[in-house]
Amino acid sequence: MCFSLFCVPVQAQLGGLLQKAAKKTTEKVTEKLADQAAEAASKALEEKMNQNQPQKPTDSRQSTASTADQLTYVGLMSQVPELPTVQQLVSHKEYELNGQTLRLLSSPVTKFSAQVTSLSMKVLSVPMEGADSAQVVENAYSLAQKYTGLTQEQIDYLATLPEDEQEAYLAAHYQQGQAEAALMEQAVEAGEYLEPLQPMIDKWEAAGKKADQYLSEADAQCKEIYKKYGPQKSGASEKEQIQLTLKYYQEIAPIQRTAVEKAMRVRLEEQLPIAEEIEKEMVAIRAAHPNMISSLLRYPQLTATSFFSDITRLTDVPEY
Repeated sequence: MCFSLFCVPVQAQLGGLLQKAAKKTTEKVTEKLADQAAEAASKALEEKMNQNQPQKPTDSRQSTASTADQLTYVGLMSQVPELPTVQQLVSHKEYELNGQTLRLLSSPVTKFSAQVTSLSMKVLSVPMEGADSAQVVENAYSLAQKYTGLTQEQIDYLATLPEDEQEAYLAAHYQQGQAEAALMEQAVEAGEYLEPLQPMIDKWEAAGKKADQYLSEADAQCKEIYKKYGPQKSGASEKEQIQLTLKYYQEIAPIQRTAVEKAMRVRLEEQLPIAEEIEKEMVAIRAAHPNMISSLLRYPQLTATSFFSDITRLTDVPEY
């Protein structure tokens, strides 16, 4: 118990530190890759800590079930429950806006959101499925070092410092430009070894744009509807603003639900199969080019991340 109390804050601190360090070098790459690097390192540290805790005897039946139920992107995406109905979404929003906590807790939308969150969190674990824990830790630290330009000793040292001292240390480190230079060198190299895959990548991007288009069209419709309610909210009382927001949401909920449903179908049925084909080729590329970008560039993972991100739009109330 004492070990757990000590390790959890350290793990969270290191994860946050890597998140900040990583994002400082990703202006020319993608935001998602920054988040994935930080999450991977944080998860690996948690695995490392768990190794030092007493292990409970494993039930052979549980072990067999776990092996049979291995994580896959298509498996996680296919486990998403049926989307809540428009009426359920509207009722949930009403409970939320009016602070009706008990009704909110028992809402089908709350249960749905919790299930989706649980599934989406497992997306980062798919590449680690079946991997040796020690190797996962080693790979994650290696990834963090390539990503930030820091050594493992520096990362461990920074995790012990207060946040303001971390910021000062990182600021001095990044002024030297070493991390960004290394990252850009990898990006150039990535462009070369990914060139043969470009036709498949183009198809993957086209499928993604098709899904995004459904969401963009819905957003345009919501923007038009908001013109009717936005001006009325100015100067309105808190109760009146809640009523206007709810009326607005009642109109856009079916639009958003339809768009999300269509986007999800495209991600799962069109984009993911292409991503899986790219991934087969990426296995050999990672073996030949074991750098940060090849480690993070997992198209099935990017597809699944977008898939679960799309779902969160169901309960959004966009204002313009």
